[in-house]
Amino acid sequence: SEIMAKAWEMFKAELFQSFAEALKASWKRFKLVQLLKEGIARFTFIKSNGEAREAIGTLRDGNFQYQSKGTNGKPSPANIVKYYDVVADAWRSCRVERLTHIAA
Repeated sequence: SEIMAKAWEMFKAELFQSFAEALKASWKRFKLVQLLKEGIARFTFIKSNGEAREAIGTLRDGNFQYQSKGTNGKPSPANIVKYYDVVADAWRSCRVERLTHIAA
């Protein structure tokens, strides 16, 4: 149901031409987030300037130390994946529609 809800949110935001594309992107997002929660994942995406970026990130507790500064109370859009970049030692994000490769 989470995958369908994210797909519908992305489709309603007109990020994709068809619901099938939005559903495919939602699955890609789900798989990436699962890998990030399990440990360290490598993935590649296209930055806004057109440059390819290889990222190594995680969302697993214990893989990084971070003191929360609070939240702004707004949830992230469905097409944004936030992750902790273990190389840069900082929080980063990427857009699902720009993901090109995911590896564990």
